[in-house]
Amino acid sequence: MIPSKKQYWHIEPDRGLLNDPNGLSWFHGLYYAFFQWNRFEKNHSHKEWGYCTSPDLTHWTFHGSALLPDQSYDAQGVYSGSALVIDDALHLFYTGNVKQDGQRRSSQCLAISTDGQHFLKTGPMFTTPDGYTEHFRDPKVFHAGGRYWMVIGAQQRTGKGAIVLFSSSDAQHWNLVGPLAQSEACQMIECPDLFLIDGTAVLLYCPQWRDNAHDLALHSFAAYKLTHFDTAAGTLDDRNLDDNRHLLDQGFDFYAPQTLQTPDGRRVILGWMSRMEDAQEAVFCQNEPRIHCLTMPRELFIQDGKLCQRPVRELSALLGAAVSPERSDSGLRFAPSHRYFRLMLEAPTGCSDLELSFGNGEWRFIYDAQQKVGTLTRRSWVQDGEETRSFALETCTALELWSDQSSIELFVNGGVHVLSARVFPTASQPDLRISGIDARTTVQVNELCMNEN
Repeated sequence: MIPSKKQYWHIEPDRGLLNDPNGLSWFHGLYYAFFQWNRFEKNHSHKEWGYCTSPDLTHWTFHGSALLPDQSYDAQGVYSGSALVIDDALHLFYTGNVKQDGQRRSSQCLAISTDGQHFLKTGPMFTTPDGYTEHFRDPKVFHAGGRYWMVIGAQQRTGKGAIVLFSSSDAQHWNLVGPLAQSEACQMIECPDLFLIDGTAVLLYCPQWRDNAHDLALHSFAAYKLTHFDTAAGTLDDRNLDDNRHLLDQGFDFYAPQTLQTPDGRRVILGWMSRMEDAQEAVFCQNEPRIHCLTMPRELFIQDGKLCQRPVRELSALLGAAVSPERSDSGLRFAPSHRYFRLMLEAPTGCSDLELSFGNGEWRFIYDAQQKVGTLTRRSWVQDGEETRSFALETCTALELWSDQSSIELFVNGGVHVLSARVFPTASQPDLRISGIDARTTVQVNELCMNEN
């Protein structure tokens, strides 16, 4: 019998399809994680905002719907956006989508809540400005330099992607500043986010290649670049979205990330843990009432000129009993009680030809010290064979792996590299094997338990 794909500790709804995280915020003593949701079917035919709350970024309560597509300006979808607390009220900024007779119309809209439970729509703030197509969406709002700023993902009339900047004194009436950054390579930019870490501006965005003639998305990924944002002029030092960009995640399933700032000043990111194609979605959700989840919350930090990620420290509340290994000449074997566990591996002098494998081939990670390459492999659930993701890895001194019922998130060398993947569970009895380690390498595996705080 194939094990359930229902996640144990990740954010996912009870039914339907989840995609982009939206409106990440801290309000009245709770973290809010909104998300794109189709509660009726496991496809992308309907878009509203569902939401969860948490006191600690670890234990989440699902509340159902927050924003429905029930107005003339958002009738075909409450699309992605962000949230900001202003004057003790939670302001939700989103794209209202209307599509009639094959024609799309986008509006940037506002809803306000004073209690975090009831959300009053105030209507569109503005429509798409001249020079851009109606692929104009995903407003991310922040406050800097004494005023409010909004970055929006866009497609120019030239058919090229861009990020557009607006400014406001009250976060309701907005003035167009102009294109903040542009691409010559891709046809659309989705899900922009702009913030500071230790004085450095971090720009997150998702370049998207499209077939403009048929209005079809072809390929996309989540990227970042480090630059400088001038809050007086509203400009970036680096306006080229094609150069000096880096992948946010080296794995299979990570897209549409969004961040929030915690009350103690940390910058935390969550992403949509899917880049599945239609055929993958169809097989993955068979005999399941839901599909897709969000990643774990991760703290962002800059190290040696690179944006790095690590699990938020609050997740340590999930750690339960340590799992004792079985030792052999080939390495270590762990058999945790469930598929949800955490592994910590530290090799101060570096590993050589390290291999982690799980569930008789469900997935494995290999570090090749001679080729200086790390590779994550998973078994395909659509056709015979495997899928791989490889990346340059000079040395491997530490691994941190968080597993759930149908996903893994792997942090290499303290979060310098991160790999996220959904996996198709076939092993009812977890079996984790590690080879290629020496006596100086320490490994610990802990069960995860939601009841421990």
